[in-house]
Amino acid sequence: MVLSSSHAQEVNLELYYSGRYDQVITQSAESIANGDTAFNSYYLKALSEVQLGRTQDAISTLRQAQGIHPQEPRIERLLASQLYDAGLYTEAHSYYTVFVERDSTDLAAWMKLAEIALFGQHYEEADASLIRVIELDTANLAALIMLGDLLNRQNNTGAVIYYEKAWRLYPGNQKVAYTLGNWYIQANRPGETVPLCEKVLFIDSTQFKFEKLLGFAHYKMGEPRIAILHFEKALALGDSSAFTYKFLGISHYMVVALEDAIISLQKGVEKDSMDAEVHFFLGASLGTTTQKKRAMYHLDRSLELMKPDPSVISRIYTEQGNIMRLEAEYEIAYSFFEKAWEADGSNPLSLYYMASILDNSMHRSSEALVDYQRFIDQLNLHPESEMKNGQIPTIRNIVEDRIELLKEELFFLDEQ
Repeated sequence: MVLSSSHAQEVNLELYYSGRYDQVITQSAESIANGDTAFNSYYLKALSEVQLGRTQDAISTLRQAQGIHPQEPRIERLLASQLYDAGLYTEAHSYYTVFVERDSTDLAAWMKLAEIALFGQHYEEADASLIRVIELDTANLAALIMLGDLLNRQNNTGAVIYYEKAWRLYPGNQKVAYTLGNWYIQANRPGETVPLCEKVLFIDSTQFKFEKLLGFAHYKMGEPRIAILHFEKALALGDSSAFTYKFLGISHYMVVALEDAIISLQKGVEKDSMDAEVHFFLGASLGTTTQKKRAMYHLDRSLELMKPDPSVISRIYTEQGNIMRLEAEYEIAYSFFEKAWEADGSNPLSLYYMASILDNSMHRSSEALVDYQRFIDQLNLHPESEMKNGQIPTIRNIVEDRIELLKEELFFLDEQ
């Protein structure tokens, strides 16, 4: 028996509220295929697809509905949200912009505009949208935290105003407590983190996230023994993060509980083998035992991890040398180029810069000749460096000509 359109919609509505979304989709699709153009047939189908996480299907259904029911606000609103969920932010943005143009008090649309702007790193636009939300709803938790995060990202100390307001409005809220507690630690105010964590743990003592944060606050306050208690409690509650093992181990080291430090730091290394601090403290702890080779390994590893790439160090020294050269501080400039060469012996241009300063700025021809020759010698030893840097062949020709001229000048000056 074929159901009438109105009866079919009633059935679909019952199915929808019963959570039988697949059946709603199937029956709505059949009705639509048979020529049903009723708003609810499309809308309930799209809502069911949303409930099942079938975002693309919902978008397709809503686009079809738009062709039959143009400018229907419920379709526009649901389509905008699905476009947002699908990551189609440009199109979603256009809808939400229209919504706030129609109604400047549309708080939900302002929030979506803020979220889209944040994703695109359009921070001024995000800031304006969030302030508008707070103007409309001074107790909007999401907007207060987002605005605080935005300011914090920009190193604006005003972030704490919004975090603290959120905490006053929602005392005991775990998200607010964790965000504000972290901010206090970053701002070197760990003592203010303690009561936040204690309040949350009084309400819910199973939250190891706050035991860990509380431990870190006490660590930052120079109270390693108290920190140990909280880190150990976090582990007992199920935490197994590299962070906890690291700072538990360092806290043990600080109170000279070296065997405990070794156990925790070894686990920290196993979880994050690229943390230089963990290797250092593990090496230092092992150094007090008979395991000297292991101690040396971890200390060497900490040095390796702390060292930037030689080419990076060389580039930094080169930039400093260029700055000092422009300031006519030639001795200092020379020393920086020399450091650049010592840091990365694969870059012979440092030798050229050294020679050039001696030759053209300090007029010390004999010494310049030595560095020019070192430059040529390096190119002869490592010809591949000329292939890596297209400037070097030209510079080589200039240097070879200059070496000949300097030799002649020095000969006639009886300095050879």
